[in-house]
Amino acid sequence: MTEAADSITVMQARPGKRMAKTMLPDGRFIDYDSARYFNAETAPLAGLADLWPLLHWLLPRHDRCVVRGRLIAGDTARNIRRLLYKDKKTGDQPTLIDVARHWLMLDVDGIPRPPNVDAADLLACADVAMGFLPPAFRHATAIILASAGHGVKPGCRLRLCFWCSRPMQGDELKRWLKPYPVDRSVFGAAQPIYTAAPILAPGVTDHLPQRIAKWPGAGVLAVPTAEELQPPPRPIPQTVHPACRAGSARAALYCDAAVRNACNRIRTASQRHPAILKEARSLARFVAAGMLTETELHSALWSAAQQAGKDDENEIASMIAFAMQHPLTAALPLDVRNG
Repeated sequence: MTEAADSITVMQARPGKRMAKTMLPDGRFIDYDSARYFNAETAPLAGLADLWPLLHWLLPRHDRCVVRGRLIAGDTARNIRRLLYKDKKTGDQPTLIDVARHWLMLDVDGIPRPPNVDAADLLACADVAMGFLPPAFRHATAIILASAGHGVKPGCRLRLCFWCSRPMQGDELKRWLKPYPVDRSVFGAAQPIYTAAPILAPGVTDHLPQRIAKWPGAGVLAVPTAEELQPPPRPIPQTVHPACRAGSARAALYCDAAVRNACNRIRTASQRHPAILKEARSLARFVAAGMLTETELHSALWSAAQQAGKDDENEIASMIAFAMQHPLTAALPLDVRNG
């Protein structure tokens, strides 16, 4: 089978910055460093046969990780940040672009490991993890990487690497695998995917004889079609506002336009949290004026937030509650307020 060409972006942190956890003698870990600047290079891939030696090479390199995004500058870049959008505070320009990838790395963390399954048996641990995923995963060839905490912390803590039957966008993967116990943050184009073995503090020996293995499946991972993974349409709810019931068609049109424009700004915002909060405070004026109910406000903003990739309804509710207490002070037009 001829597999389509692809690539992976390898990020090297500045000297002294760790892209790996440090294992201490008492079993605790020192977390990754918060690295800001990287040198980056593109490694070509034609399948798992290319990814296997690359992951072997990355295992002892504690200053490196990979990301799904493709470099904007070309095949190499120096002293860059991991940015998909311009940083409005610093003016730093985007360095990565979100692209579809054939390769897929799953972060499976904390799936219960039966007492009779040894943590050192990566194939047996992967077999347990596969049981929590769609059936197609069990039948596909995979590379298994043990995370730093595998065998120390409870459960199976693995990174499972596959080659998909077609290139997959990160958003598609998030929708497909939402019901399953995987970390969906690694599907983000700029999110670090950690590939190094842990750094061993003095006096610590690795409890695992190996940290990488092959799952002998039948080949590529059969994934759903793009059509099957399309997000369901989420139209903005059409509401009959109190102002319209009272006979003010102008007020209703004005309110509807404000809701529609606010939702569009949320969907296209580079920073979703502040955008949602700003638009909620702006629309809170309409609630105070009796032109919009709080339920209608929540429904519209929750729909827009989901389309923007934010799926924590409790967080949205908290922002709306804050907005109701701190609405923007800008007054509505007099003719709208008076109907």
